[in-house]
Amino acid sequence: MPTRLSAPDQLPQYLAEGVPKQDDESLQALQDWINELLAYRRDIATEDIDAGEDESIETIKESSEGTVVIKKVSCGKDNCKCRRGELHGPYKYVVRRKGDNLKWDYKGSVPE
Repeated sequence: MPTRLSAPDQLPQYLAEGVPKQDDESLQALQDWINELLAYRRDIATEDIDAGEDESIETIKESSEGTVVIKKVSCGKDNCKCRRGELHGPYKYVVRRKGDNLKWDYKGSVPE
């Protein structure tokens, strides 16, 4: 077993150097807080998900990657069928919190 574990490459240097210096009680508190923070970012209440103008939410479900939202959208072109209510999609998005806002990550089209 190595005498010291290597920190993940994506971890900032100040954390990679500072976290190992903490005592076990502080590390456990940090781990608990990180788990709570991850849950907060992933677990978004259904009422927090709003359809924008000219959008239709088809389904919302929880997953390990975040809140998955399937929705249909308008492209905004004046002469498109979506202007008559025939929205494009459905498309998959994973929604997570970033600070006080929701971040929508487009994951592609979903077969109907």
